[in-house]
Amino acid sequence: MMGRAVVYDLARAADVSNLIVADFDRKRAEKVARDFGRGKAKWALADVRDTTKLARILRGSTSVVNCTQYNWNLDVMKAALAARVNYLDLGGLYHMTRKQFALDADFRRIGRIAIAGMGGAPGTTNIMARFLADSMDRLDSIDVFNASVDLRRYDSPIAYTFSIATILDELTMPPIAFRNGRFIERPMLSDPVIERFPEPIGRVTLRNSIHSELGTLPLSFRSKGVREVHFKINYDPQLVGLIRNLTELGFTSRESIAVNGTRVAPREVLLALLNRKAPNSSAKDVETIRVVVHGRKDGWRVAAAAESTARYTEKPAFSAVARDTGFPAAVAALMLARGQFSGVGVQAPENVVPPEPFFEELAKRRMPVRHWKIRAERN
Repeated sequence: MMGRAVVYDLARAADVSNLIVADFDRKRAEKVARDFGRGKAKWALADVRDTTKLARILRGSTSVVNCTQYNWNLDVMKAALAARVNYLDLGGLYHMTRKQFALDADFRRIGRIAIAGMGGAPGTTNIMARFLADSMDRLDSIDVFNASVDLRRYDSPIAYTFSIATILDELTMPPIAFRNGRFIERPMLSDPVIERFPEPIGRVTLRNSIHSELGTLPLSFRSKGVREVHFKINYDPQLVGLIRNLTELGFTSRESIAVNGTRVAPREVLLALLNRKAPNSSAKDVETIRVVVHGRKDGWRVAAAAESTARYTEKPAFSAVARDTGFPAAVAALMLARGQFSGVGVQAPENVVPPEPFFEELAKRRMPVRHWKIRAERN
C-alpha cells in the first residue's frame, strides 16, 4: 500500500526517467509497475535475503526506497551498500532504527546516505520537530501524536490501513519513552491523553505505542537539552480488544510450539489468517500527524505545534495513511536526487531534510503543514 504510493508519486515527476518496482511477489510487482508507473516503471523479482541479487537490481539507481516490512531494513541497506546507492525507508519501530545506525561508517565510506524513517510518522513528524525546535533556544519536550479515523464501516473488527504485522508489533511490544533524559519502557497503551484534531477525527484518546521517532529525536536534540519525548496514537478499541485477547491466548507469540508433530510460531499462523481476512476495499480514512514542542526562547517559556492532515482518495484509490507515508518518502528521494540536500552515513530525517522546501512539496500533494506558537510566561 505504501510502495505503490511511492511509485505513483515518483512516476509523476518530470525528471524521473526510470523506476524499478521490485517485490518477492512477481505478479504484484508487475501490477504496481503497470498501474502506477506511467510507462516509466519496470518490475523485478527480488528476495531481500539475497543481498547479491538485490544489489544487482539496485545498481545504477540514484536511490532505493524500502517499503518492505521493517524487519528487512538491514537486509535492504546491505544491498544498497553493495550497489552503492542512497537508501530511504519508512521506519523501524525504535529497535530496528537503532540497529540501522551501526551501518553509518559503511555508508560514509561509499559516500552515500541512508535515511532511517522517512515516511509520515516517522519522517514528516521528525522534520516538523526540527522546524519547531530551530525557533527555540532550548528544548524541554517533544510530543508526537498520530490520530486517524476510518469512515468506512466494516463487518469485522479486523480492519486496518497499514501492515497488520506492524500493527501487531505496535500493540504487543512495550512502548519506549524518553523521560527525565532517559529511555524507559512504559506499559502497553499507557498514559492516555485526549486531544482534539480537525474533523472528522475530532476528540480522540491517544496512548503510548512503540515507534521510530524515539529512536532518533532524543539524540538529535540532545544539545538543546530535551528531556522528554513521547509518541502516542489512537487505535480502534475493537481492534485493540481483539489483539489483547489473542495475546492472552498466546497467538502473538514468536516462540514456536509443537502442533501434531510440527513446530509452528503462533504469530505466523495468526498473520496468515489475518491477511486472508484483510479488507478487500480501500479505507476511507483521514489521518492527522501533530508535533508539539515545549521550550524556551528569549527568556520566555514557549510552546509550538505543527500538523498535517491527509485524506483518502478514490482515483487513485489510496488510503490517507498510504498517502502520508508513501508521498513523503518519494518527496525526500526526489529532493535528494535534485541536490536540495545532501549527506553521507546513516541519518535521521530531522538532521538532513530541509523543512521549508519539504513542506512546500507536501502542500502540492494536498497535505499542507500548518504551525502555530504560544508564548506562555517568562522564566
